[in-house]
Amino acid sequence: MLLAPPPHFFGYVVAPLAVSRRGRRYGWRGGRPSKRNLVGLLPLAAGAGLIAWAAVSHYSESPPDRIQTSPVPEYLVTGGAYTLSRNPMYVGGMAMWTGWAVLLGSLPVAGAGAALFTGMAKVGVPFEERMLHKHFGSTYDSYRERVPRWLKLL
Repeated sequence: MLLAPPPHFFGYVVAPLAVSRRGRRYGWRGGRPSKRNLVGLLPLAAGAGLIAWAAVSHYSESPPDRIQTSPVPEYLVTGGAYTLSRNPMYVGGMAMWTGWAVLLGSLPVAGAGAALFTGMAKVGVPFEERMLHKHFGSTYDSYRERVPRWLKLL
């Protein structure tokens, strides 16, 4: 997995802003969001925080001589953000798309975000889970039994 900021910035900031230009902004008046739209800042900030925590978790658990930069995992991260979700970056990304949809009052952002994360849930995550099982076997299976795919509610 690539943890560098550019792909995440593009996927979770640039893309939703670009998609929002394809429709009207509900709740906006005079070029400004309403108080209801500002509620979108909560999931937006929470999602960005979760993605940052997941990246720090990766760097914290990486072997001292290397950082994961390839799509094929070299080590299994099970601490930090990965104690709450096996996919904290996806959960954080979903929260960010939701936040953008509310903040921008944008149906196209809501639709694109829903399509993106439905695809990830149906195709991407199962693929990654098979790959992790293949590479880490019972270690991954044990982790999968302890931590939910999406989010552990406290």
